Amino acid sequence: MEIQIERVPQEDGVELAVVGRLDAESAGELRHAVAGEVRRGEHRISLDLAGVTFLSSAGIRVLFETQREARTAGGECLVRVASGPVRKVLELTRLDAILMRPVSRAAGEATAAVAAVRDIDAVGVRLIGFEPPPAGGLKGRLVGSSAALSGTGHRGERIALKPHGFAFGIAAVADDAAPADTAGEVLAVCGAVFHRPPRAFAAVDYLIGSGALVPEIDLLTGLVWEGLPAGRAGFEAVGDAPSVGVADLAATLIEQTGAEALAVVVAGEVHALVAAELIRPLSEATPADHPLAGSSTAAARWLCFSREPVHAGRTAVVAGVVTRAAGTAGGPWGEFVAPLGRGDVGGHLHAVVFPHRPLKRSATDLAAVVADLAASEPVAVVHLMVDDRPVLGSGMSELVRGRCWFAPLALPGGDA
Repeated sequence: MEIQIERVPQEDGVELAVVGRLDAESAGELRHAVAGEVRRGEHRISLDLAGVTFLSSAGIRVLFETQREARTAGGECLVRVASGPVRKVLELTRLDAILMRPVSRAAGEATAAVAAVRDIDAVGVRLIGFEPPPAGGLKGRLVGSSAALSGTGHRGERIALKPHGFAFGIAAVADDAAPADTAGEVLAVCGAVFHRPPRAFAAVDYLIGSGALVPEIDLLTGLVWEGLPAGRAGFEAVGDAPSVGVADLAATLIEQTGAEALAVVVAGEVHALVAAELIRPLSEATPADHPLAGSSTAAARWLCFSREPVHAGRTAVVAGVVTRAAGTAGGPWGEFVAPLGRGDVGGHLHAVVFPHRPLKRSATDLAAVVADLAASEPVAVVHLMVDDRPVLGSGMSELVRGRCWFAPLALPGGDA
């Protein structure tokens, strides 16, 4: 028998009001509804079962499963009110204290504190709990140049990635092999290194720093910085829009901080990524045949482009630099940054993609978020691109929702 489920927004979450029999035939609908709320980022879910006329053991099992899923995401899914038949079953099985436990006062106070933090609505994005970074910023360093991709600059710089170390670009995991033989797309966040070898359909390799183990890479070209970005905010789409453009998020953070350049780390649920991957070792590059040779034929031999947006429904960590202007001639960032799809912002961003994993809406500890995601197997490391060709273009990368961390970033001798 079908049940009716009504979604009722609350100040601190959402309530699902259920009417009908909660049994083996209908319990799956409740499981699906709760899973949908978790994917939306609503991790404080209450159940109104006042309209439920019958609760079977299959229904009880679903109540346990929905509570476990919400707790995995950092929240709760509890029965707020129950009909007489439901309450009788829960009391007789002594499950009322578990499935009907009230939300703790401390949790309610924490929610109120988060709600008091400033929210910002901008073009294409809502920032939730925006906290600007403190005065000062981070110092970054560019390593190598485009010569590494043109067959003339194969020497890499060995970088040790400590717990607060970040790096991205083209690099090899440090070993006895020549860097140009194994260098591919790399993203290192909080000392965890994710590396895609330069082969078609290559599996992602990774090293997670722990204790005395400090991962090292040979970086041929890219950016490194040390220190956690201290600004932070959640983000989601405005109105009925299904997603947030990465360019819109970048532009809003630049506007709100007033910085010329920002170090940015984003953890979010993927709507679509537009990206490229290096698929041949740079040791094979020659001055006439390399990724930057200037022709689409040469590029296709070296790079795998997403011909349509990819990785929908998965979870990604995106890290890199976003700037107020893209590739200004003579500017400190020069050719390292490119347009992100809006004329007022540029950047250079890499992403590591994981299977879908719910993100805690209240999560603020970047290192903890990275560690939680790294507990699952990464499926891709990519360089985000923009494909703005009319009709045939893939567009730009978009995320459903998530959290971001950011701080002004300066190069030696420059201002953030």
